[in-house]
Amino acid sequence: MRIEERRGRHFLDIGGKVANLVMSIEPKEVRGSLYIFSAPRSFCSPTNWALSEIFKCDIQLDWRIQELLPNSYSSEFNWVGPSGLCARIVSNLSKWGKLRLEAIQEPINISLGERFSVTPELGIFRAEINSLGETLLSESKIKSGIERSKQESESIENELSFMLGKPWDDDLEPFRRSFSGTTIRWISKTG
Repeated sequence: MRIEERRGRHFLDIGGKVANLVMSIEPKEVRGSLYIFSAPRSFCSPTNWALSEIFKCDIQLDWRIQELLPNSYSSEFNWVGPSGLCARIVSNLSKWGKLRLEAIQEPINISLGERFSVTPELGIFRAEINSLGETLLSESKIKSGIERSKQESESIENELSFMLGKPWDDDLEPFRRSFSGTTIRWISKTG
Protein backbone atom coordinates (compact mmCIF):
# COMPACT_ATOMS: atom_id res chain seq x y z
CA MET A 1 0.00 0.00 0.00
CA ARG A 2 1.38 3.41 -0.97
CA ILE A 3 0.15 6.94 -1.66
CA GLU A 4 1.03 8.55 -4.99
CA GLU A 5 0.64 12.13 -6.08
CA ARG A 6 -0.21 12.78 -9.73
CA ARG A 7 -1.02 16.25 -11.03
CA GLY A 8 -1.86 17.55 -7.57
CA ARG A 9 -4.23 14.67 -6.75
CA HIS A 10 -3.51 11.85 -4.31
CA PHE A 11 -4.09 8.19 -5.12
CA LEU A 12 -3.94 5.15 -2.89
CA ASP A 13 -2.39 2.03 -4.46
CA ILE A 14 -3.56 -1.13 -2.68
CA GLY A 15 -2.13 -4.25 -4.28
CA GLY A 16 -2.37 -2.97 -7.85
CA LYS A 17 -5.78 -1.34 -7.41
CA VAL A 18 -5.64 2.45 -7.40
CA ALA A 19 -8.28 4.55 -5.65
CA ASN A 20 -8.65 8.32 -5.50
CA LEU A 21 -7.70 9.49 -2.00
CA VAL A 22 -9.51 12.46 -0.55
CA MET A 23 -7.35 14.30 1.93
CA SER A 24 -8.56 16.88 4.40
CA ILE A 25 -6.26 19.88 4.42
CA GLU A 26 -6.61 22.83 6.76
CA PRO A 27 -7.34 25.96 4.72
CA LYS A 28 -4.38 28.27 4.28
CA GLU A 29 -6.39 31.46 4.41
CA VAL A 30 -9.70 32.43 5.91
CA ARG A 31 -11.71 35.64 5.98
CA GLY A 32 -12.84 37.40 9.07
CA SER A 33 -14.24 40.58 10.53
CA LEU A 34 -13.49 42.53 13.67
CA TYR A 35 -16.05 44.92 15.11
CA ILE A 36 -14.83 47.03 18.01
CA PHE A 37 -18.07 48.40 19.42
CA SER A 38 -16.56 50.45 22.22
CA ALA A 39 -13.05 51.33 23.28
CA PRO A 40 -12.05 54.08 25.68
CA ARG A 41 -10.12 56.84 23.90
CA SER A 42 -6.91 55.82 25.67
CA PHE A 43 -7.16 52.31 24.13
CA CYS A 44 -7.44 53.38 20.47
CA SER A 45 -3.69 53.66 19.84
CA PRO A 46 -2.78 50.50 21.81
CA THR A 47 -5.43 48.63 19.79
CA ASN A 48 -3.82 49.84 16.55
CA TRP A 49 -0.41 48.75 17.84
CA ALA A 50 -1.67 45.32 18.92
CA LEU A 51 -3.30 44.71 15.53
CA SER A 52 -0.16 45.97 13.73
CA GLU A 53 1.89 43.42 15.67
CA ILE A 54 -0.52 40.59 14.82
CA PHE A 55 -0.76 41.48 11.12
CA LYS A 56 2.92 42.47 10.75
CA CYS A 57 1.99 45.75 9.03
CA ASP A 58 1.00 49.24 10.12
CA ILE A 59 -2.70 49.38 10.98
CA GLN A 60 -4.47 52.64 11.72
CA LEU A 61 -8.15 51.99 12.25
CA ASP A 62 -10.73 54.62 11.41
CA TRP A 63 -12.07 55.42 14.87
CA ARG A 64 -15.54 56.95 15.20
CA ILE A 65 -17.17 58.41 18.26
CA GLN A 66 -19.36 55.80 19.96
CA GLU A 67 -22.53 57.70 20.85
CA LEU A 68 -23.75 55.12 23.39
CA LEU A 69 -20.82 55.52 25.80
CA PRO A 70 -19.15 58.81 26.69
CA ASN A 71 -15.48 59.06 25.68
CA SER A 72 -15.67 55.81 23.69
CA TYR A 73 -14.85 55.03 20.09
CA SER A 74 -15.68 52.26 17.62
CA SER A 75 -14.09 50.80 14.50
CA GLU A 76 -14.19 47.79 12.24
CA PHE A 77 -12.25 45.99 9.55
CA ASN A 78 -12.28 42.80 7.55
CA TRP A 79 -9.20 40.65 7.20
CA VAL A 80 -7.73 37.66 5.39
CA GLY A 81 -5.22 35.45 7.19
CA PRO A 82 -4.40 31.98 8.45
CA SER A 83 -6.92 29.84 10.31
CA GLY A 84 -6.76 30.65 14.02
CA LEU A 85 -6.00 34.34 13.50
CA CYS A 86 -9.41 35.31 14.86
CA ALA A 87 -8.66 33.65 18.20
CA ARG A 88 -5.28 35.39 18.36
CA ILE A 89 -6.88 38.80 17.75
CA VAL A 90 -9.44 38.22 20.51
CA SER A 91 -6.84 36.84 22.90
CA ASN A 92 -4.68 39.94 22.52
CA LEU A 93 -7.45 42.55 22.64
CA SER A 94 -9.50 41.00 25.46
CA LYS A 95 -6.60 41.10 27.96
CA TRP A 96 -7.30 44.74 28.75
CA GLY A 97 -10.87 44.11 29.88
CA LYS A 98 -12.05 47.47 28.51
CA LEU A 99 -13.21 46.70 24.95
CA ARG A 100 -16.56 45.55 23.62
CA LEU A 101 -15.98 43.63 20.42
CA GLU A 102 -17.05 40.85 18.14
CA ALA A 103 -14.70 38.88 15.91
CA ILE A 104 -15.87 36.44 13.27
CA GLN A 105 -13.92 33.90 11.24
CA GLU A 106 -16.06 32.90 8.28
CA PRO A 107 -16.69 29.20 7.62
CA ILE A 108 -15.17 27.80 4.43
CA ASN A 109 -15.73 24.54 2.57
CA ILE A 110 -16.53 21.95 5.23
CA SER A 111 -14.78 23.88 8.01
CA LEU A 112 -16.96 25.69 10.54
CA GLY A 113 -16.41 29.32 11.37
CA GLU A 114 -16.24 30.87 14.79
CA ARG A 115 -17.61 33.94 16.50
CA PHE A 116 -16.14 35.60 19.54
CA SER A 117 -18.05 38.15 21.60
CA VAL A 118 -16.25 40.14 24.29
CA THR A 119 -17.62 42.52 26.90
CA PRO A 120 -15.87 44.04 29.93
CA GLU A 121 -18.42 42.53 32.34
CA LEU A 122 -18.89 39.06 30.81
CA GLY A 123 -15.50 38.31 29.28
CA ILE A 124 -15.16 36.11 26.18
CA PHE A 125 -17.83 33.99 24.52
CA ARG A 126 -16.85 31.65 21.67
CA ALA A 127 -19.15 29.70 19.39
CA GLU A 128 -18.81 27.65 16.25
CA ILE A 129 -20.95 29.01 13.42
CA ASN A 130 -22.22 27.62 10.13
CA SER A 131 -22.37 29.37 6.76
CA LEU A 132 -25.60 31.14 7.81
CA GLY A 133 -23.96 32.57 10.93
CA GLU A 134 -25.99 30.32 13.22
CA THR A 135 -24.43 29.20 16.50
CA LEU A 136 -23.93 25.44 16.62
CA LEU A 137 -24.02 23.36 19.78
CA SER A 138 -22.51 19.89 19.80
CA GLU A 139 -24.20 16.93 21.45
CA SER A 140 -21.59 16.89 24.21
CA LYS A 141 -22.16 20.59 24.99
CA ILE A 142 -25.91 20.04 25.18
CA LYS A 143 -25.44 17.04 27.48
CA SER A 144 -23.09 18.98 29.77
CA GLY A 145 -25.56 21.89 29.77
CA ILE A 146 -28.37 19.57 30.87
CA GLU A 147 -26.16 18.15 33.61
CA ARG A 148 -25.05 21.63 34.75
CA SER A 149 -28.67 22.85 34.87
CA LYS A 150 -29.53 19.94 37.17
CA GLN A 151 -26.53 20.55 39.46
CA GLU A 152 -27.17 24.28 39.72
CA SER A 153 -30.98 24.00 39.91
CA GLU A 154 -31.20 26.22 36.85
CA SER A 155 -33.72 25.79 34.05
CA ILE A 156 -32.46 24.17 30.85
CA GLU A 157 -33.74 27.23 28.96
CA ASN A 158 -31.41 29.48 30.95
CA GLU A 159 -28.50 27.12 30.40
CA LEU A 160 -29.13 26.89 26.64
CA SER A 161 -29.49 30.66 26.48
CA PHE A 162 -26.07 31.00 28.11
CA MET A 163 -24.53 28.36 25.80
CA LEU A 164 -25.86 30.27 22.76
CA GLY A 165 -24.30 33.51 24.04
CA LYS A 166 -27.52 35.41 24.77
CA PRO A 167 -26.05 37.48 27.65
CA TRP A 168 -23.30 38.70 25.28
CA ASP A 169 -25.84 39.34 22.50
CA ASP A 170 -28.03 41.33 24.90
CA ASP A 171 -25.06 43.51 25.89
CA LEU A 172 -23.75 44.01 22.33
CA GLU A 173 -27.03 44.45 20.43
CA PRO A 174 -27.44 48.21 21.05
CA PHE A 175 -23.85 48.69 19.87
CA ARG A 176 -24.44 46.56 16.76
CA ARG A 177 -27.42 48.76 15.86
CA SER A 178 -25.40 51.94 16.31
CA PHE A 179 -22.77 50.56 13.90
CA SER A 180 -24.73 51.03 10.66
CA GLY A 181 -23.26 53.27 8.00
CA THR A 182 -19.60 52.57 8.71
CA THR A 183 -17.09 51.90 5.97
CA ILE A 184 -15.31 48.56 5.57
CA ARG A 185 -11.56 48.06 5.10
CA TRP A 186 -9.88 44.79 4.10
CA ILE A 187 -6.56 43.90 5.71
CA SER A 188 -4.56 40.89 4.57
CA LYS A 189 -2.09 39.13 6.85
CA THR A 190 1.21 38.55 5.15
CA GLY A 191 4.22 36.53 6.21
